[in-house]
Amino acid sequence: MTTSRIKQYSGFAVVIIISILANYFISANHDKKIAVVDAVKLFNGFTMKKELEKEAEVKLKYFSLQVDSLDGQIKLAGYGKDSAVRRSLIQKYLITKRELENQYNQSNQLINEMVWKRLNPLIDEYGKKNGFHLIIGANGMGSVLYNDNYFDKTEEVIQYVNKNYEN
Repeated sequence: MTTSRIKQYSGFAVVIIISILANYFISANHDKKIAVVDAVKLFNGFTMKKELEKEAEVKLKYFSLQVDSLDGQIKLAGYGKDSAVRRSLIQKYLITKRELENQYNQSNQLINEMVWKRLNPLIDEYGKKNGFHLIIGANGMGSVLYNDNYFDKTEEVIQYVNKNYEN
């Protein structure tokens, strides 16, 4: 066997090996399961979020009633009669309104943190149990701008996380 024949056979062997490896990687990646989940729908559909919002609503309602009451008192105080009383009411109104806004923002932030802390492990569990290799969060504002619903598993994931959510 000549050197040129050996080089020719070696070249064919390399091409065959590359073809086999390429075919293996293509077929291995072809079986990957992917899901797209609307993160906003999932978040809003999660039972825990709804429960936490109901709890927070009681506290926020208290501040809201105080703001409304002070607003009514300011209107009753009218203009001119006792401007010191009116100024005092306006000051209390502004402070209470700011407290309401702060409580609302803190409540939303806490709810978001608590819900995602609970949702993430449930989504991981769902993905593993259902053989998904990738779950992409989508809501039209991030990296997934279009989805033809073929991979959309939003409703299925919402049902799963709510079923597996422990109060």
